Amino acid sequence: MINVHASLLPKWRGAAPIIYAIMKGDASTGVSIMKIEPHRFDIGDILAQREVAINPDVFMPDLHASLASLGAELLVDTINNLSVRLKEAKPQDSSRVSYAPKITSKITEIIWSELSAIEIYTRHRALYGYKNLTTNFLGKQVQLLELRLPEKRVPVQEPGAISYLRKSRSLIIGCAQQSQLEVLQLRVEGRKPMSAQDFNNGFLKQARSLSFTENKIASI
Repeated sequence: MINVHASLLPKWRGAAPIIYAIMKGDASTGVSIMKIEPHRFDIGDILAQREVAINPDVFMPDLHASLASLGAELLVDTINNLSVRLKEAKPQDSSRVSYAPKITSKITEIIWSELSAIEIYTRHRALYGYKNLTTNFLGKQVQLLELRLPEKRVPVQEPGAISYLRKSRSLIIGCAQQSQLEVLQLRVEGRKPMSAQDFNNGFLKQARSLSFTENKIASI
């Protein structure tokens, strides 16, 4: 039996190879056709591989669609030339193994003091359409739905500190390494998705704390 895996094995063995390829900033990825080993995953001999570049601004659903199409083409080609592919199959290089384990909620939690804006935005692109990044505001979980790297900076902020920019109707959040992230849409626990402007009007103007926190315990 053979199987298709969405990475250039032995890199990113596991359940989430596309997410990890984006999240770790890989310049390229690809698809692999491999033999299936009984009761063992992603370790079989490689019958065929095809590499593709990763656009630096790509979001996970788009890369997933590209790799699905590429994988289907490569699988058909492999089946049509199966005897040759089996004869030329190569074992995976155990010295180059890396893993892409199942995604848990922990990976969505933003630690503003540890992650730079680029790291957070890259994680957002990697998880997009699957899970939203989360933070907390005054004890309520907040999901960040639409993010980007800002074109203009505001004065230096502490990690997690929030500023509202009226001109762009967006939130600027302080991150690690004195970097900043722009938030355009978010969802507060128990509420529907809202724009940054609505969050400013409904929450920031009434709050004494103007920072996102890394847990649900926050002083009001």
